[in-house]
Amino acid sequence: MARRWCLALLLAALALSAACGSSPEGLNPPEGPNLFLNPGFEQGEKPWISLTTGVWGTPFAVSQDAAHSGQHSAFLQMRGTEEAGARVFGVVQEVNPKEFPELISGYYRVGQWTRGTDTQYLQFVVIAFGATNMPGDYPNHQIRYLLAGASRQPIFIENARFIYVGWEEPTPDGWVYFERNVRQDFIDQWGAAPEGFSMIRVLFEVRYDDKEAGVTDPMADVFYDDLYLGPAESNPNAP
Repeated sequence: MARRWCLALLLAALALSAACGSSPEGLNPPEGPNLFLNPGFEQGEKPWISLTTGVWGTPFAVSQDAAHSGQHSAFLQMRGTEEAGARVFGVVQEVNPKEFPELISGYYRVGQWTRGTDTQYLQFVVIAFGATNMPGDYPNHQIRYLLAGASRQPIFIENARFIYVGWEEPTPDGWVYFERNVRQDFIDQWGAAPEGFSMIRVLFEVRYDDKEAGVTDPMADVFYDDLYLGPAESNPNAP
């Protein structure tokens, strides 16, 4: 009787251990300290998403047409519509680490690029929700990193700060590396690294703003791959 009871306890402990060690969405756990699951899109789309608010366009797709490593990347196909205003095409992941991460890095590639408005550009965005130590009565605090295509701040958002990573027009058909110390950027731009946050959302985008009605010229094919969020010393993309 005692032996059967001990065996039942052992099996229950093993089941609990397996459940705690499993990754969401049935994905393999990330290698090393990368907070992003499926950072190279080799396991499909999940847990990456596209948002569904009114300004968001066609959702991202996993593509085999271009890859920095492996066989896949995230593909954003931006096409202009008749409507005036903004349109965003992006790939998004949400994480909830105990401490605010130090470094973000990755690669983007532009397959084609037709400018249809002055404010057409690539960026990635880091958003901390519900931080308890940040200034201002905002639901979230953001830093928007302009990667290419913007020679000036494209829009004004009260709870966002903008940092230029690149100024130039995108160059087609070459992988471009980017890297930022996001912890230090939040300290420099907001006065502190976020604490007590409920979630961090990271968005990798191509978009346009302030487009005139009837203008359908904006066009871009953009790929993102090998995305990393974690300690600087563990960055797998370090040159």
